Amino acid sequence: RDKRWYLWVPAIVGFIGVPFFITVFLTESKYTALILSCIPGLLINVYLGNSIATAHALVGARMRAMASAILFFILNLIGLGMGPSAVGFLSDYLEPTYGVESLRYAMVFLIPAALFWSSCHFVLATRTLREDLANAPD
Repeated sequence: RDKRWYLWVPAIVGFIGVPFFITVFLTESKYTALILSCIPGLLINVYLGNSIATAHALVGARMRAMASAILFFILNLIGLGMGPSAVGFLSDYLEPTYGVESLRYAMVFLIPAALFWSSCHFVLATRTLREDLANAPD
């Protein structure tokens, strides 16, 4: 079995999730948005298990806890630290043009863009994963 699937799956799921997020944020019906948000809500978390498994495969057994700590630190710093702040800053910037809809358009731009960007990086990581795993300590 090709180990690159650990990174291809989150990439594919991320690319699939982009149009759903855009549709959720642009729909006028709250019921349609609620139903459609279930799809990206389920898809968006596929990356985590695969990322942890890949990180653990790339380090020795004695470094797995540290690899997990670093991975979660970075995920939380970027995702929970920078993400909401970036959406808020963009929403404030767009407010003179879009008024109360500025938050919607900030999320339409940033969330799908971040998801697409991260999916591209999963694809890029597959290029060297075989060699990286071959050179990884046991």
